[in-house]
Amino acid sequence: MTFAQVFFKYYDRAIGNGVCSFSQTGIRANDFITICTDPGFVLDRESVMRASKAMKLREEEIKELLVFVEEAERDA
Repeated sequence: MTFAQVFFKYYDRAIGNGVCSFSQTGIRANDFITICTDPGFVLDRESVMRASKAMKLREEEIKELLVFVEEAERDA
């Protein structure tokens, strides 16, 4: 799975359930577009944490996203 696949699983649930709106996630529009178009793109740790809080993700869901962040940080 890619970061985008995991992210959108949680994002779609949060938006669909009215938990938050796009603007509340704090994700920049350009980053959102890149998530949609670049399968290798991963948000930075701060953005993941901010969006996770807005989407009210559980700890294990946040950890699932952070695996991709940690891998991207190692590869940088």
